Amino acid sequence: MSDDIKTMQLYQRPERILADLAALGFGTDAPLTIETLNRFDQLHYHGTDALDVAIAECSICAGDRVIEVGSGWGGCARYVAHKTGARVTAVELQADYDQVARGLTARIALRGEIEHVNADFLDLETPKAAFDHAVSWLALFHIPSREVYLGKLNHALKPGGFLFAEDLYLIRKPDQDEEQDFRQHLQPGSLVDRDAYFADLENAGFDVISQTDMTVDWTNFTAIRLQAFRDARSDYEAVHGADGYAGIEVFYAKMAGYFARGLVGGIRFAAVRRG
Repeated sequence: MSDDIKTMQLYQRPERILADLAALGFGTDAPLTIETLNRFDQLHYHGTDALDVAIAECSICAGDRVIEVGSGWGGCARYVAHKTGARVTAVELQADYDQVARGLTARIALRGEIEHVNADFLDLETPKAAFDHAVSWLALFHIPSREVYLGKLNHALKPGGFLFAEDLYLIRKPDQDEEQDFRQHLQPGSLVDRDAYFADLENAGFDVISQTDMTVDWTNFTAIRLQAFRDARSDYEAVHGADGYAGIEVFYAKMAGYFARGLVGGIRFAAVRRG
């Protein structure tokens, strides 16, 4: 899976965040603030506003142990740790993203603590009932073997622990002529429809306590993001070059298209581990 996911243009140049920071005058190893990083290190939708929802829904507080699945540049983990004082284990499949994330975390001061782990979550051994919360933003649908990873999340959480995620679900399968494109640009390891999504959570030992369908919101968000990116093309190319711009533009256009054509929807939910 680690090689396959690189077909997504979003994941092909993890060092681009360092170029963004350098353009602001923050050279290699220069100290950073969480506020500066948050301008660039949030790979999901709606930035830290979405993280504030998770913090409130799960009542994450100082000293809590949190595991994040699919941590990317570490932006979500850093924000949660800094705002709450929690101890966050940030699990990222891609070694190059994990390496950049570690470097960024070392450059800021945090209230909480972060442990970066480069691993496939399906292979990761986690102690039983070690975490108070598990969180993920737009990553779970990439992971194959949905039953297995939900079982691992249940195993890792304490009874009564929270699982919070924002994720994609399948509305309709792509037409045959678009299926290869869909798989290349989305990497849907376990993309299921909405009913199956919540049935799987129930079967894995979770009680859903809140859910919000984000499809309309994310359809609008991805369309607006694409247009804003195109409008700022010259600024982006000045930092990342024409090829750098082209790669991200393709990804943004694909995602906006999948939402607009009704292939995928979005869900935000909080669930509690039974026990």
